Amino acid sequence: MSLKDNLKKNIEILPITLQKKIYILTWRFFWRDYVPLTAQIPSWYNRKVIVENMIYQSKLKNIHFLHLSFNIIEENKTWIMGCQCEFCLGIDMKKKRDIYIKHYNNPGYFNSLINESTMSNCNYEYFIDTRIPSFLQFYYDPLCGSDYEDKIRLALRTNHLKLTFN
Repeated sequence: MSLKDNLKKNIEILPITLQKKIYILTWRFFWRDYVPLTAQIPSWYNRKVIVENMIYQSKLKNIHFLHLSFNIIEENKTWIMGCQCEFCLGIDMKKKRDIYIKHYNNPGYFNSLINESTMSNCNYEYFIDTRIPSFLQFYYDPLCGSDYEDKIRLALRTNHLKLTFN
């Protein structure tokens, strides 16, 4: 005879009022510890926080969306103009200067180099935030790290230049 069956028989021997009190206490203790499924943190939430942090850091450091670790296999990476990831900074190309000059003269040149992706704004320098329609939000600067980079952005990014305000 198992412990569970033994417990059932012992409870059945008790008076009905005592059985009801045990029943009520059992359910009270159960509901104290029970957390409904809808109130629990989803299993994917921690990964979502990590991915959102990576995207935020990539905007700060000017790393192209295609070079984030969850978006590309290391062997398939190619140099992207303006990307400040370790891979792109380590590549020494002689044609870099010519590519930067072409983009400086024709701002649409970068979009012709990179294929359109599912993220509609990952190749654009600015995009309009849907929560605040009048607010232009910075996304990616293809001239970052080159001689043609905007001096104010360079100063803000590196903290080396002193800015003068009028």
